[in-house]
Amino acid sequence: MRLLFLYGVNCTVKIWKDLNPYFKETEIDYVEYPHEITLTAAKVEDLTRWVYTNYGNNQYDAIIGHSLGGIIALQLAAKYKMKCKQIIYLDTNLKPAEEFYRNVMTPKHMELYGAEVLQMFNEERLFYRKELFACIQGDFDYTKELSDITQTVYAIYGDRGVHDYPKRISDLNLPEEALMKLELKFVHDACHMMMIENPEELSTIIKEILKEEN
Repeated sequence: MRLLFLYGVNCTVKIWKDLNPYFKETEIDYVEYPHEITLTAAKVEDLTRWVYTNYGNNQYDAIIGHSLGGIIALQLAAKYKMKCKQIIYLDTNLKPAEEFYRNVMTPKHMELYGAEVLQMFNEERLFYRKELFACIQGDFDYTKELSDITQTVYAIYGDRGVHDYPKRISDLNLPEEALMKLELKFVHDACHMMMIENPEELSTIIKEILKEEN
């Protein structure tokens, strides 16, 4: 089995280090966007094109993208028809979500990991253009990518520590036709950085998804 992992904006491959031990027997390509590429990328597809140029000849069982990496994963499948069986995205907003989904970590995880994560954000932010941030922080809509994808798309979100929040689906602000294309799953006691907050449960969910196609 071979997987492709894509991190989000302001991150590095270090975000996967706590998830790595759960996939020791799996071949994984961890994409790292060169700074010379992020410094010139004005839109998400500029990064997607670079990923496809460098990884497009490979065949993957799943492409797994976090945040902006999830949008890249969708574009790889929709626009470039990259070979993969499944798309899995982690806490990716296809449209601006409500306030419930706008936090990095739960308070307890922020105490434990916040300093390291925020330092990473601040250091990496310098290598991204404001035009790219506008594409993922303004009035954006990436739901159209779903209509051109034949693979099953799994959307994994952190439940923000609120296990029974009644609006956790409606707060994503996704149209019904988009929701019909997605298999939604939730990681307990985690927010945007679920691979750091709860890597064990995230790995279990991913492995269960991978079994469905194998």
